[in-house]
Amino acid sequence: MISLNSGGEGDAGLADLAPDLTPMLDILFILLVFFMLTAGAVFQSLDLTLPEDKTDSVPPLEAAQHIVVEIKKNEYLIDKKSLKDIAAFKSAFSKIRQDFPKREVVIAGDKEVSIERFLEILTYLKSQKIDAANILMLKGSSQ
Repeated sequence: MISLNSGGEGDAGLADLAPDLTPMLDILFILLVFFMLTAGAVFQSLDLTLPEDKTDSVPPLEAAQHIVVEIKKNEYLIDKKSLKDIAAFKSAFSKIRQDFPKREVVIAGDKEVSIERFLEILTYLKSQKIDAANILMLKGSSQ
């Protein structure tokens, strides 16, 4: 800011005509801090080695395999193999589970199946240490 002093003893009046540099120094200090902080920013990066040709490429992933359990009104199906009662279902399921322990279980129920029958299968799966199973559902049609 420029301040004018009307009284005067020669040189003292010229010193009062000098601009006040405080606002300009404030701006310069803020810019200096800003540039110091942004210049020192470290960008995280991940070094990747990209394949050179088709022989170095990653092999395709295998499609997920499932054990499909269907609950019908009068029968059970495991991977489309018909089983008449729960005892046959349990023995067939335990054999398939031993042969393919990594496969996920998908359950599909008929709309006419009672909830007790469905829960019986879920309880058996839980006893076999299967904590999660996919339940297949169809969108209902408007009637």
